[in-house]
Amino acid sequence: MENKISEMQIGKAGEYLTCVDLIMKGFIAFPSEQGLSYDVLLDTGSKLLRIQVKTCSSPRLVPQRKKTTEAYIFNIKRHGKNNKKKYTLESVDIFALVCLDTRKVGYIKNTDMPTTINLRVDRLRGTYYDEIGIQNYNKVVALSKIIKSQTEISKKLGLHVSEVNRMCKNGYVPYETNAKYFSDIERNIDWFLEI
Repeated sequence: MENKISEMQIGKAGEYLTCVDLIMKGFIAFPSEQGLSYDVLLDTGSKLLRIQVKTCSSPRLVPQRKKTTEAYIFNIKRHGKNNKKKYTLESVDIFALVCLDTRKVGYIKNTDMPTTINLRVDRLRGTYYDEIGIQNYNKVVALSKIIKSQTEISKKLGLHVSEVNRMCKNGYVPYETNAKYFSDIERNIDWFLEI
């Protein structure tokens, strides 16, 4: 974001963006009063859902093994002065996660929400450490069918020969996380109706 805006303004922008997103999906949504445990009230037509909005202005830098990458980081489950209070199932139904840089809103049920969540940046898909490892593994497997020399494979792919050797061993499984991209939590109308 070009202009520096206050935390309070970032939060307000997230609330309004959440209301716009829900209204564009065909629901009635409006900001709640100050001091409540939720920021937006959603009327699905059959029930009212309380939504707590968490907003970030842009991704943060996150160290990986050899370099730094980006992720949206949301601290979720605590609120109030010095974060002493916890959101309960009786106070919030859904968390809306808002990224101001892309103007995207994602949603997670309170029952599914961890204390902190890191979401990968969609424009960086395929560049995270575990994804590169899987890509390299697939390339090594494909090349090992036509090239028998691991040294030659390592030179062709720009990998260390010990890495190629490890990938060629029986039973090797590339490291894979259960990390999610922000687009994985974008929801359609049906998701809200099933809650």
